[in-house]
Amino acid sequence: MKKTRRLAASVLVCLSLAAAALTASAAAPIKVYRDGTEVVTEASPHFVEGQVMVPLSLAGELFGQKFGYDEKNRVLTVDRRTAKLAESPDGSLAVTGTEGRNGMWEDLRLRAGEKEVDLPGKTMGPTGEYAPEFASANLTGGAKPDTVILLTQGSGTGVYVNEAVVYTADLERIPLEEAEVAMLKQFNASFAADGSAAIEADGIRTVIPAQRLLTRQADRGRAPSIGSVLRYQVEDGRLTATAGVQVGMSEFIGDLKIVYTYANGVLQAGAAAFTPYDEYR
Repeated sequence: MKKTRRLAASVLVCLSLAAAALTASAAAPIKVYRDGTEVVTEASPHFVEGQVMVPLSLAGELFGQKFGYDEKNRVLTVDRRTAKLAESPDGSLAVTGTEGRNGMWEDLRLRAGEKEVDLPGKTMGPTGEYAPEFASANLTGGAKPDTVILLTQGSGTGVYVNEAVVYTADLERIPLEEAEVAMLKQFNASFAADGSAAIEADGIRTVIPAQRLLTRQADRGRAPSIGSVLRYQVEDGRLTATAGVQVGMSEFIGDLKIVYTYANGVLQAGAAAFTPYDEYR
């Protein structure tokens, strides 16, 4: 009989300890990680009756959605976040979009008054220096200037890539030859046995002496390349695209540039021209 009482007491103590441990575990702050990175917010998840309860504000941040709750009708709504990303200087044009899960904005739309059209591509924004940009230029020779929308798609150390989308004054999109593809058709580069770099663009060859290059020979890669930095812009009323020519991961030695002309209903890339930076001449 005494053994039975001792066994019962032992079981009771174990259950009490387990309950206390569970309570302590439930009371401890719950950390949230998204793609391996901890997310720190004012509202934190809570452990309630065996389930992790996530506040709506935190859920919206984690999943890139807008959550709302109608307490009276007991209805939970989930909507994608949409916002005005940029507006032209005169206020006549605006770009709107939906925030994606990766921080980029997609499903872009271009609006002018009551008219709205699809704007292909993705962009950073709407805050900061990488919101969509507007430029006006008569690229097609029409009676009214055309509109160029510049969408920044990537930025970082040694990296900058944007995209251009062009519309007429009536919001009709003008086909545009992709700059990187046009450049690669005309670009050829290599290293010589003496360590010098040879850049050929549109049949014109430029040699950078080995002593001008700062990157160690073992870190230069197979050949100079383009693609990490590519910028569209409007210069002197013309649409241009400029790519940085680089050696290795981070040494940029010059610019490869093309100028667009309008022919047969398409903005076509012209001849590529390479210009080395002064320190590489």
